[in-house]
Amino acid sequence: MKSFSPFICLFLLCLFSNSSYAQYTAKISGKVRDNQQTLPAATVLLYTFADSLLVTTAMTDQDGNFSFQAAPDKYYITCSTVGYHQVKTAAFQLTGNAAFQVPTITLKENAKKLGEVKITASKPILERKADKIILNVDAIPSAAGLNALELLIKAPGVSVDQNENISLAGKSNVLITIDGKQTYLAASDVADLLKSMQSNEIESLEMINNPGSAYDANSAGGIINIKTKKGLAEGFNGNTALSAGFNKYLLTTNSVNLNYRKKKYNVFGTYSYNRVEQERNTNIKRITPGANPLSFDQKNMDHPVVNVQNFKIGTDYFLAKNHTIGFLVKGAIVHIVQNSLSHVDIGRSYQQTDSVLITPSDALVKRKNFSYNLNYKGVLDTKGQEISIDADYSTLDARTQFNSTNLFYLPDGTFLKNGQVYRNNAPSAIGIKAIKADYVLPVNKIFKFNAGAKFSGVKSDNNYIYENNIKGDWIFDKTKSNQFIYEEKISAAYTTLNITLGKTSIQGGLRVEHTASSGNSVTTNQIAEKEYTNLFPSLLLTQNFDADNSLNLSYTRKINRPGYQNLNPFIFYIDQYTYNQGNPNLKPEYSTNLEASYLYKKKYSLALAYSHTTDVITNAILQNEDKKSVYQTFLNLSSNNLFSLVFNFPLTISSWWNMNNNVSAYYYTINAPELKGANMNTKQVSAKIYAQNNFTLSRLFSADAAVLYNTPESEASFKRRSMFKADAGLRYNFPNKLGNLKLGVNDIFHTQQSRIYSNLTGNTYDYYQSLNSTSVRLTFTYRFGKMTVKSERTRSTGVDEEQKRLGG
Repeated sequence: MKSFSPFICLFLLCLFSNSSYAQYTAKISGKVRDNQQTLPAATVLLYTFADSLLVTTAMTDQDGNFSFQAAPDKYYITCSTVGYHQVKTAAFQLTGNAAFQVPTITLKENAKKLGEVKITASKPILERKADKIILNVDAIPSAAGLNALELLIKAPGVSVDQNENISLAGKSNVLITIDGKQTYLAASDVADLLKSMQSNEIESLEMINNPGSAYDANSAGGIINIKTKKGLAEGFNGNTALSAGFNKYLLTTNSVNLNYRKKKYNVFGTYSYNRVEQERNTNIKRITPGANPLSFDQKNMDHPVVNVQNFKIGTDYFLAKNHTIGFLVKGAIVHIVQNSLSHVDIGRSYQQTDSVLITPSDALVKRKNFSYNLNYKGVLDTKGQEISIDADYSTLDARTQFNSTNLFYLPDGTFLKNGQVYRNNAPSAIGIKAIKADYVLPVNKIFKFNAGAKFSGVKSDNNYIYENNIKGDWIFDKTKSNQFIYEEKISAAYTTLNITLGKTSIQGGLRVEHTASSGNSVTTNQIAEKEYTNLFPSLLLTQNFDADNSLNLSYTRKINRPGYQNLNPFIFYIDQYTYNQGNPNLKPEYSTNLEASYLYKKKYSLALAYSHTTDVITNAILQNEDKKSVYQTFLNLSSNNLFSLVFNFPLTISSWWNMNNNVSAYYYTINAPELKGANMNTKQVSAKIYAQNNFTLSRLFSADAAVLYNTPESEASFKRRSMFKADAGLRYNFPNKLGNLKLGVNDIFHTQQSRIYSNLTGNTYDYYQSLNSTSVRLTFTYRFGKMTVKSERTRSTGVDEEQKRLGG
């Protein structure tokens, strides 16, 4: 830690030596009201008159007052708030140090208003910002009743594989956040959480391909932020959604969101319940390597029933003008019951079966994840100087019980012998503590300074208890049981400087992170300790040529640390010949990322990106020659290169038909001169094509249809075949605008199937998985209460990096 101390000292010096930078000399103040009363929480923007550049912003207080400071110049102001038309003031001249009082700004209510619900124009399906692409969920009728994981498949550049692993612009290890906050769950638990979130709860999906230094360095694969809907009113408001459907089995997702706001405080809460029942059929055909190969034709049928409850309760208390303290509690309770049956034909060839292995099994999974956040935000002056602090604590308690019986038969069905009969119990306890602080200092119209620090600690205690059934008695098997304790501490600090020169803006940043970790395999008495410090620079350049054309260039360096569970060396058996195994020797991977993106008319975009990654962490499916088994693990490859081209272009076919198209093309090179004795230097071209059609049928009815096609692609030890799917939806809006009905059909032609095969010489297998992914859902949504003021704050907590690494 000694080597890290200078960076902390530098950060603290920057943080507290800021007051001498103020360049403003005069105060501008005023009041905002409507025809009856003053308006709190209205947004006030100050622009230069000559070139309409935004100088600073303010928000009115409880009495409708606002103020800010500026240098002598000619200005004008725009003012707006929800439910009212925007107003632009006349130009005024600010001279010397004399204060200027703006004449009272009077806003007029939107004439097209029912009660207190604002009627707004429909948002486009896709929006392109300087550093992100935004998918607006409400603009897609076929999103009705879908969950967040299914919605991700609709997002440009996003892919979800057969194991529910998410990639963005061809890169895996994507950081998933909800309202800017990590979910604090294992990777598999994140998928369960996303499947429990209904589309009605989600306002938009934000894809950030190349996040800068202000974000955690462990976001090498980019960030997908799920922005949820918020209550918008002073007083009481909320919404509820009821969804039912079937995919052969009954599906249901129900949620309620409530918000209550008064002058000094805001209280909000969300609860959702989701039940999903599925049938998953998997077929694996493989030939074992070695001098005496065996053929395995394996057919698995899994029947999981997943029940998930999610809740969020929080409050914001306004201590004084521009100073807010808040508390947030979130929880996820998951209960999964799964029955499985495996049928394996074993022989010298697929046509010659010598024996049959039948393996019935059942699993019970219980997970409880709770997270607590205490936060403060203070706006220190009218220039926009502010500080925010977050303290977090998160726990995950998981219990997995698995029972399996292996029985061998002759091809004619005659019982041959008993195989292994075993069970395992895998309790897991994980705790995360973190504190972070962020500081913003607008120096003047040209310079803006940001800085922050973060300290986090994680402790994971995983126990794997394996027992064999021998003559009716359960006997503990110490050769397959294991306890693994992992501890990690990360200290980080960052600083960024934004420079705005006319239509050009530059953001340079530097982040430093120090990591100390220890992995202790208690059963085998093996301890692996690591300690390292890294620098992560970033640079973002934006050039606005005119109102219709802009260019963005970015550079970042990132790290991807191994998932906690992926470091655990224990073997988790699925049946006698199939298992998963962790790798305690995994090293973190490092990536250098470059991206150039061009935006035309704020809707047509073209992005070219390059990423070079060393010590690539890859998911590998391999065979064990001695055990005649197939297993999944994680390995480090030497390096890879990824070139990507993403083109987004909406089209207006007619007044009632709008189309949005996205084409993503990738070129991979994988360098792995030694992967289990094989040379894996490969090259691959792949693409993803997505087309979304939106139809306005009448004032109350709309519809949409979407198609997605993924070309074949490579992932080190295996290749993935092409995939196609189509969705459609119909929406009816109630005349009072308070609710709607949505009918959605997902995977109409039942083509969303996973098909992979080995990419290693001598490691022959074909993998096919079919889900009951075709579903029909009807969703009823209703809004109630006031919808005209401000909701709870959206904030980023202190554990945004740790979530995705809680599991593998």
